[in-house]
Amino acid sequence: MTEKKIDNQPLTEGLDANTAQPANIDSAENRKAKIISSLLNDEEGETELRNYRWKDLLIIDGQWVRRQIVLILLIVGGIIFYITNRYQAQKDIIELVQLQNELKDMKFRVLTRSSELTLKTRQSELEHQLKNLGDSTLLPTNEAPFIIKKND
Repeated sequence: MTEKKIDNQPLTEGLDANTAQPANIDSAENRKAKIISSLLNDEEGETELRNYRWKDLLIIDGQWVRRQIVLILLIVGGIIFYITNRYQAQKDIIELVQLQNELKDMKFRVLTRSSELTLKTRQSELEHQLKNLGDSTLLPTNEAPFIIKKND
């Protein structure tokens, strides 16, 4: 078989001979494991920690992100949906409170107008207003009211 080459390099270059996986991924995982185990077993601690880069300690790498991109996008979408839904609910609640206050105010206005109308249309109040004007020919009756009965 002929060996395929990319950029004049054989495809098998950079692959682990036992697993046929890229050797740099395996070595990166081994490097992380060595760093963590040395940190756990090291008594000096801080001197050893300074020798390592924080990037080497991160568990999240490009391969993990590529595998989990759908989950990450789903979580981001859920967060965006939650924020917009909460914002819309707050707007609706504010509008509802404003409408309830407006309704309460209208009820009080109607009650006030109704009581003013009742007060102004009482017979004694009408008589008093007519007496104060002095130009009316209307006078209160001295006879008691009576009921007219219909004969069948």
